Amino acid sequence: MAKRPNLTTDLLRTFVTVVDLDGFNSAARRLHKTQSTVSQQIRRLEEELGHRLFAAQGRKRRLTAAGERFVSHARRLLSMQEAAVAALGEGALEGELRLGVAQGLSEGPFPELMARFARDYPRIRLHVHTGFTRDLAAGFAAGDYDLMLIVRRSRALGASEPAVGTLTGLGPGRILDQARLRWIAAEDTEQWDRDAPLPLATFAPPCTFRQSAVDALNGAGIPWRVAYTTTSLPGLMAAVKNGLGITARTEHALVPGTRVLAAACGLPELPPVDVVLHQTGRSRVGDLLERLLVQTPPRAA
Repeated sequence: MAKRPNLTTDLLRTFVTVVDLDGFNSAARRLHKTQSTVSQQIRRLEEELGHRLFAAQGRKRRLTAAGERFVSHARRLLSMQEAAVAALGEGALEGELRLGVAQGLSEGPFPELMARFARDYPRIRLHVHTGFTRDLAAGFAAGDYDLMLIVRRSRALGASEPAVGTLTGLGPGRILDQARLRWIAAEDTEQWDRDAPLPLATFAPPCTFRQSAVDALNGAGIPWRVAYTTTSLPGLMAAVKNGLGITARTEHALVPGTRVLAAACGLPELPPVDVVLHQTGRSRVGDLLERLLVQTPPRAA
């Protein structure tokens, strides 16, 4: 009889984290392991499966065809394990949770993450509201939300968000992740017209990414104009793809037909942003959602 693969939770979680963070070093930091330990665990998983999951591509590694097929199964296996544990106790909890989420975090895999929480804790009524950070902060201070998930300019570099802090008196919160903002343009954009104001495609104000872009351009003495405004990330990236403007987002926002502009283009460096979680008071049901968000932080796009 052929030996059955031993797919431990630790190996599966390491693999999924490497995929989600697009790198072994980033996964090692998230998992509080050394880079060599992460590499060893990936090799062990490949040996158990009998397939290569990653292949070298320059200095980075990309998923092989086998890796691409396996990643969705790995996520389901982890989700099933978490659900099985939850069913023995916490899954029977009842309650209500009101979550405010910044728009830049509500795209991509976030709805799937909330669906997983709803499946694992079917008796917890989850209410999710998306909006701009300043509006969410005001609602949080007024008691509209039990938890709030926002994006702010990183305080690690001395940046601040006076409008948010002054309005609500928010504490530092719990930093779940950090992402670097990039200048993103249409794929065929090699240079911007320096004889005209830089056309910006942005979310409507108030928006942390928009303010970061404006502050950086003003600091560099580069004239700019708002060429396209929207409240939809797909709409924003469609405008960028079609050359209507340049935007400041993270690389997670990239879509086919768009690219990150190189530093040689002459645009100023943008600051990193933090993904921050705030919880009002403490509750068992709130701690459950916080635990999930810590394990799988939403990506700022």
